[in-house]
Amino acid sequence: MRLEDESAVFRDTVSADYADIVVAVTQLGSPTTLMVLLAILFWCGSRRRSALVISYGVAGLGFVLALETLLGLPRPPESVYLTSIDVEGYGFPSGHAFASVVVYGGLVSVYDRLRDPVALLGAGTLVAAVSLSRVVLGVHYLGDVIVGAILGVVFVAAMNRVSRGMPTVGFTVAAALAVPAVYVTNAAAYAVLALGAAIGGLLTAGWIDRLPQLRSRLEGLVLVIVGGSVLVALRIVETVVDLTPLLVALYAALVAWIVFAPALVDRVGGTVFGSPETDS
Repeated sequence: MRLEDESAVFRDTVSADYADIVVAVTQLGSPTTLMVLLAILFWCGSRRRSALVISYGVAGLGFVLALETLLGLPRPPESVYLTSIDVEGYGFPSGHAFASVVVYGGLVSVYDRLRDPVALLGAGTLVAAVSLSRVVLGVHYLGDVIVGAILGVVFVAAMNRVSRGMPTVGFTVAAALAVPAVYVTNAAAYAVLALGAAIGGLLTAGWIDRLPQLRSRLEGLVLVIVGGSVLVALRIVETVVDLTPLLVALYAALVAWIVFAPALVDRVGGTVFGSPETDS
């Protein structure tokens, strides 16, 4: 079922000389990279649609963590790893493959680009690259990433139907999935992240439609720089916080910052930038 022999074929095609490249590709499906991407899209694009995909990502994180833990299937042995790499959790299904579909595929779906071959090809390429990088690194079998990707498609379809385009509903589902994930995984780091982010989203989603529009591309650039800097600072603070309740509060604050950063930058830069642009 996990296609162990077929996985070896993929691993044997890439030598350790290219390990850094493979690791860089696999980061495109990491929670941190996906969070930064969605934050930038929220600040500079359609806020309601981006917030909806953020809720999908948070809900998916809780779902896949609980599923992996309940199934309890191990990763491949470290002897097949392409390079020394720190990985946590279980091996089936692949969380990176699942998350890539939920975020990249979710963006295509929520932005109504399902009939756009360029958008589909772009999202599909990213998902395939991330998924195969996990196999090449040796941290998943081919079957793990295939099942993870299929589950991601089903999950996006389900979230589309349940949320009906409302981020508040998406974050409600995320909270409902994060609570059991925290229990099942014994408060694993990413499960705590899912719970805190879901709470932050629930507390702030009602403000999304009231946020000010960007006045100019320059204001958008300032928003990305300021907003990104605070996200980095919060991630640094995370490394010194050990108590689970404080981590939940920190992750809630992280999502709240993503939502409220446009209002802060608008207030500070109101006398500097030009007329507002239309949010698409």
